[in-house]
Amino acid sequence: VYGGAEMSENYLKHYEMELIILSPVYIGSGEKIGKKEYIFLPLKKRVLVPDLGKMYTALMKKRADWEYQEYMLEDTPIPLGIWLKDHKFTMQDYQSWTKYEMNSGDALLGNGGKQGRTHEIQCFIKDAYGMPYIPGSSIKGMIRSALLAYEVKKNPKKYENIKQDILSNIGNKASRTKFLQKEDLELETMVFHTLNREGQKRENAVNSIMAGIIVGDSSPIDPKRLTLSQKIDYTLSKTERTFPLLRETIMPETRVLFELTIDTQICQYKIEDIKAALELFNEICYERFYSHFGRGDNRKGIVWIGGGVGYLSKTVIYSLFDREAVQVAQGIFKGTLSEKIFRQHKHDKDRSLGVSPHVCKCTRYNNQLYDMGKCQLRVLKKE
Repeated sequence: VYGGAEMSENYLKHYEMELIILSPVYIGSGEKIGKKEYIFLPLKKRVLVPDLGKMYTALMKKRADWEYQEYMLEDTPIPLGIWLKDHKFTMQDYQSWTKYEMNSGDALLGNGGKQGRTHEIQCFIKDAYGMPYIPGSSIKGMIRSALLAYEVKKNPKKYENIKQDILSNIGNKASRTKFLQKEDLELETMVFHTLNREGQKRENAVNSIMAGIIVGDSSPIDPKRLTLSQKIDYTLSKTERTFPLLRETIMPETRVLFELTIDTQICQYKIEDIKAALELFNEICYERFYSHFGRGDNRKGIVWIGGGVGYLSKTVIYSLFDREAVQVAQGIFKGTLSEKIFRQHKHDKDRSLGVSPHVCKCTRYNNQLYDMGKCQLRVLKKE
């Protein structure tokens, strides 16, 4: 899937890249749409997100503003669309208020396709013009994880001390953000912080060769490519557990463009190294995790990006520990979860099951089960 013309001799190597979205991708903005802040049209499988200011002005004109305030304060399961219809508002009204709309996908369709209880929606990141996009930081984070795994697999003995430090701290309790933070920093420093700039501590970001990989934000994505995705855990017994968690996602078969530049004066990695690292990372994900569920994709060019993908896509534990990785991952969950949650999620069975975590993060789109966050990466042009 990779191709392109020869690079120029300039020390800045530019690449035009394409990310082909193969399954719903979610990158959160931190914003949420309340369960009474959108209009669901079940027959059309559409969700309308209104401009609340425009909608409230229309409510005031119909003298329904006080009733609306009471409705918002009540603990009622009545969706906004039903409430508006009961107050004689029409589709024409809705469309005049709509900020954007999206396909509802297979989410929200309970009770035989009729509108059931609505849920809060986690929003996809958007630019100042309301257009979704893939941040360059998300793509670079994906590349960083892959390069870490790549280096660890190439030189396993070099990182033996870090492995021992992790093993000795597995039994400790800490929050998810602080657990093994020191060891993570040490590994990243050993792999990437090799510039040795005078007057700077080695662990400072200015010493990282990753500064030489510059990834731009993607081009804007048409909001019509948004869909809703519900969280589904797919188990080893091939059963699906759905959760009342909805996310705005980019739908499959969307093509996204972005630019990547390598400053060869700072970074020794070539585009071929990045491709090889991403290939290796997917191989590890497939062999150590997805294949246990009969899922994943071992084709060339497959990458995993965004939220809701799962723990494996964000860690190098499986690269660092190889066959011991399940035991180590189990220990990490034990250290970061309460005893109740640890047993509730059945992490005490991880070693006997031979995989950790033992659920695959999925969703449904067009009545088909998809792994979250699967894409294919291509180099379109080299300059």
